[in-house]
Amino acid sequence: MPSFSPNNSYVVYTSYSGPDAPGELQAWLLPPQFTYGKQSPPVPLALPNLWTGLGDPSTLKLSNPDFAMAVTFNPPPTRASVTLKLTLTGLNAWNTRPASRAALRSNFLAFVAGIETAFELSSPPLLVPGATAQIAATLIQYLPLPLGELLLYGCGLETGIGTGAPASVDLRPGMRLRSEPSQRQYLAPPNQAFSAYVATGSLAWHVSTNVANGTAVQAFDAFLGTIAAPQLVPPQSPSGPVNSLIDLQQSGSAFRHHRLIYPQNVIAAGAPGSSSASTNVQITGAATLAALRSNPALTATFFGRDVVIPEIAVLLQLGNNANPESVYLPVGTTVANLLERYTTWLPVAQAQRVVSLSRLALTTNANPGAVAYFTVQFAAPNALVNDVQAFALPLLAGDYVTIAFGSPS
Repeated sequence: MPSFSPNNSYVVYTSYSGPDAPGELQAWLLPPQFTYGKQSPPVPLALPNLWTGLGDPSTLKLSNPDFAMAVTFNPPPTRASVTLKLTLTGLNAWNTRPASRAALRSNFLAFVAGIETAFELSSPPLLVPGATAQIAATLIQYLPLPLGELLLYGCGLETGIGTGAPASVDLRPGMRLRSEPSQRQYLAPPNQAFSAYVATGSLAWHVSTNVANGTAVQAFDAFLGTIAAPQLVPPQSPSGPVNSLIDLQQSGSAFRHHRLIYPQNVIAAGAPGSSSASTNVQITGAATLAALRSNPALTATFFGRDVVIPEIAVLLQLGNNANPESVYLPVGTTVANLLERYTTWLPVAQAQRVVSLSRLALTTNANPGAVAYFTVQFAAPNALVNDVQAFALPLLAGDYVTIAFGSPS
């Protein structure tokens, strides 16, 4: 169990042990406020201004063994007075054994999918467009997690390592997709054996949200998501091949959610092309979170040995007096990955001040709904940073990283 009390900062705790396995140590990220083994945070998280003003707000209630949503308001209800209260019960969240981790994940997916179906997509809709995503993000911000599960919850990343299943990841608004397609280069005899797919460059597509039709759908370009989607001529199913950006923005292709699925095999550069889903990156799309994983309406394939990499934006400041810059990094980039761009040295075994990290989260103070940057500490409060595992922390969208080396004495 943690040997310290929360101090309104995230803490990378590399000696964490769960109540179900006290002798097993893991590296976890602990939230700014918590009570070990119990409800977290101690006071429910408050989210105001998500009610549409339609229907009966007293029905905005949902719970399962790990998560709960309640509602408070002073009658008569107004959009300003209706506040959602979110609670993490702590039943499975603090445990480390695989069965508890699997139960927590299942309950999380069911909880957010249930909120979307019952309240955001209801008739009339009780929650504003995008409310489900905000609720999910808020829960994740205060969920104690092993470092290896941060991206599982942050963007649905399933690596496929050791599972035998394809790797996959959810697409989130604000991400940038870096597409790396190849083209077939033909060489005439006697060099035809060297004909192969060759890299042709890099493309960047920005995932954004469009609510023009009253519901939040994803677009792969804010401009194309704003205008009327073109019809391909002759007509082509949105589930056809993805040869360029417009194939993702054609008429009938707007979905609330998308997911990338990566093949376990890729054709060799010199082999004949293949349209098989087993050798190409696929994108799936669905109108609900539940359908995205069980029965997606869209399944399209990127051709040309395309590798599609989701990237996130973080703020990077090099030097204490420098201005921060927005940089895009591949999903999965850790603090150590970012630091190694500039040095092979890891700031351990001292009270390091070389790397600082701040992360956005909902505040738990008297200002409901406010978001602020919380410091991420790479060791327990007042302890030395002496475990390199702490820098294996994956970065999330919106993180603020400062790298500042001192001047030589």
